[in-house]
Amino acid sequence: MHLQVRCNPKLSPPDVEKFLDRLAKAKVNLGGAGGSNAEFGGEFAVALEDNDLKKATDALDQHPKYEYRVLEAGVDPGLTLCWVKNQSGSLLRDCIAGVAEKNRKSGRKIRDILIGVEHPEGIPVQVYSE
Repeated sequence: MHLQVRCNPKLSPPDVEKFLDRLAKAKVNLGGAGGSNAEFGGEFAVALEDNDLKKATDALDQHPKYEYRVLEAGVDPGLTLCWVKNQSGSLLRDCIAGVAEKNRKSGRKIRDILIGVEHPEGIPVQVYSE
C-alpha cells in the first residue's frame, strides 16, 4: 500500500470512468483511490500493492494519452503513508497532525488525501503534499 500512481485521466473529454475501466480490465486491485479536480485538469490517484504496479503501468502504457507518475511512500518526500484506526480522531491524531508538522518545516502543503480500504493493521491513508 506504499505505492501510488497519479494520472490526469485526460481523454477527450477527461474521463475517470474510462481510466478506471482500463485498470479493471487489467485486473488491478485498487487499495484506495482519490485525488482532486480529476476531470478538470487535476490528478486522480490510485493506491496499489507492489504486485499490481506492473499490471497498472502496462494498462496505462497502452494508452499514450495517460501520462502518469509512480510515487512511493518513504522514498518520495511528497507522499506520506499513515495507518489509522476506525475511531474518532484517528485521522487527525495518527496522520494529519504529523504530516502538517513535517510540512511546516519543509514548506509543503497538502494537495490531497487518499483513504484506502481497511486492512488488519488499520486503514491506509496516503497524504500527498507539494
